[in-house]
Amino acid sequence: MLVTTHAMVAATVAIKTGNPYIYIPFAAADHFTFDAFPHFGGKWINDHFKSVAIIDAVVGITLFLILARYTKFSVLILLAVCLLAGWPDLLWLTKRRRFPKFFKFHAGIQKFEATSGILIEVAIVAVCLALIFV
Repeated sequence: MLVTTHAMVAATVAIKTGNPYIYIPFAAADHFTFDAFPHFGGKWINDHFKSVAIIDAVVGITLFLILARYTKFSVLILLAVCLLAGWPDLLWLTKRRRFPKFFKFHAGIQKFEATSGILIEVAIVAVCLALIFV
């Protein structure tokens, strides 16, 4: 699953609940829960990793700036929640040999990856935006 999707789900929970006892553990755990669901990925994403990572970063930063501007939620807490939700994928960018058991676990839960999973992720982000702004 794209980092943007993980971050949007965690940001939505943080903004809607406002309760750090809920949104901090949720942000830390949401990544592993949502990676077990059908989502965007597979061979195609591996073949186009740099392009996908750049698009994911641009979309994620844009959505973060929209949330920072149009919600009354603390920008620093919002940033921390988004980073917490995306930490496993951000760690993925490091040298994998440093954390072999973690990477084996992380890869093992991603059984339902497909290019069509982008539709699911777009729907999740759209629902998150609707929950926040509607």
